[in-house]
Amino acid sequence: MSEPQNDKLIRKIKEKCRGQFRINESLSKHTTFGLGGPADLFFLPADLEDLATVVPILKDADLPILPLGGGTNTLVRDAGFRGVVLCLTAGAHNIAVSENLVQAGASTQVFSRQCQRAGKTGFEFGCGIPGTIGGAIRGNAGAWGGETFDNLISIRGLNLKTGNDEAYKKADITFAYRRTSLSPDFLIVDATFQLDEGNPETIQETMAQMLSERKTSQPLSNRSPGCIFKNPPGTSAGLLIDQAGCKGLSVGAVQVSDVHANFMINLGGTSADDVLSLIDQVTQRVQKVHNITLEPEVRIIGEYGIENKTLETAS
Repeated sequence: MSEPQNDKLIRKIKEKCRGQFRINESLSKHTTFGLGGPADLFFLPADLEDLATVVPILKDADLPILPLGGGTNTLVRDAGFRGVVLCLTAGAHNIAVSENLVQAGASTQVFSRQCQRAGKTGFEFGCGIPGTIGGAIRGNAGAWGGETFDNLISIRGLNLKTGNDEAYKKADITFAYRRTSLSPDFLIVDATFQLDEGNPETIQETMAQMLSERKTSQPLSNRSPGCIFKNPPGTSAGLLIDQAGCKGLSVGAVQVSDVHANFMINLGGTSADDVLSLIDQVTQRVQKVHNITLEPEVRIIGEYGIENKTLETAS
């Protein structure tokens, strides 16, 4: 987009919208990996009304749009993103447990905790999953035998191509382990869940056990996007990586964790290329040792969009 077009778009957004608007915003500040180049434009809608206002403006400008939640499970290339990033964490994070309703920008962990306090059971597994509800739905995030789609009723959102409101029931969506059939052009706005009544103290005990296991089995003190690879059928990616001798393997300041081999940790580096190189090395080693090709779980963001769109693991 030319400079005059860019200036015109910026003026229009500032005139029509109330949210926070930034130019050339470094995405390293918005991902748990702490890596990634700048986004041309970065917008945090003030609320859902503000979001509904900005989407048609961006659609008319024909710009690539990247929805972003908590920045987990995401690797942004060093070149950044040539388009606009829509971040929902500031203006779409409301939770109404009594109505089983949660907005897409809400923290998955906070939602899990509020369910516990209200005596709602079925989302305990979310206590240890970073990121947002929108990302958890899109990638069917899960842990400890539970998945986001287990108790999902419906979702509502915006089609980024048409600007239209859309709603889907769970039965309308094909889902499986860490993937869904949701279009990359569909921006989740909120969701409803069917959660059963439970005892808050019992739920708390279950969550405490989950968090204790997480603390001892994951490198929580280091910057990381979460699991790098999906688990192949019948086995664990971390186990395969460990058996291939990859623990401690590093490129630059990025290292395969000694705590959990399916985590790569940032020890102070600034290059996403180092991560991509390490992913390639680990993939090759596992292929050589086990004759299994690992599939990335982390979504990779290129200059013009999500490069591994079929994974649909946004967070």
